[in-house]
Amino acid sequence: MEIYTLPYRLRSRDVDMYRRLRPSQLFELLQEAATDHSELLGVGISVIRKQNLMWVLARQSVEIARMPCYGEEITLETWPGRTVHSLYPRYYRVMDKDGACIISSAAIWMLADMDERALVPSSKSGFEFGFEKRGFEPALPSPPRRFFTDRSTRFVVPFSYIDMNGHMNNTRYFDLADNLSPAARAGREAKRILVEYSAELRLDREYELFHGVEGDRFFLKAGADKPLFRLVIDY
Repeated sequence: MEIYTLPYRLRSRDVDMYRRLRPSQLFELLQEAATDHSELLGVGISVIRKQNLMWVLARQSVEIARMPCYGEEITLETWPGRTVHSLYPRYYRVMDKDGACIISSAAIWMLADMDERALVPSSKSGFEFGFEKRGFEPALPSPPRRFFTDRSTRFVVPFSYIDMNGHMNNTRYFDLADNLSPAARAGREAKRILVEYSAELRLDREYELFHGVEGDRFFLKAGADKPLFRLVIDY
């Protein structure tokens, strides 16, 4: 299966006050590349909507050698792994203008019913991918082994964060993290990111966000006993 490539030049809207690519915009670019590729593979939004389905992200990890900067030309690459029951692995790389890989990522996507908001296995949806190993796939993400929080804040989901699936888009969680992380404010560059989505955040609902810092690691989640999402960033 061919690798999908998306050339891109960073604009002012993509970067933070330190002229580096925002984590939320990084995940948005990865999301757009995956969306474009799914259309070419015949499993895009216009196709899955006929079965009342939507793509949802379950878990994603990112390894960052360096964040690209304003005006820099990069190329995004993405390709799917082998479908396993209801899990659709997908891999990503971000290359600089010299062809060096500066960011790599692995994600687990799933299909869900639009009305029931329940997962739909590939045996029912009929959508399935084969697997052509490239030899440079990063490991699929695992749940965080440790999670530390010592403070909390309230958050109401605004209309601008809601996507076409009717919930807070996965990329917006990283704006929350940037706003709460002392390291991000100080201009420290993220080196590793792990995010896990367990339940969707809905429009106008208020949630309690728990966050904390332990060494070079920032933690963020919603929900105390049964987290709705968990996010870890290493700086």
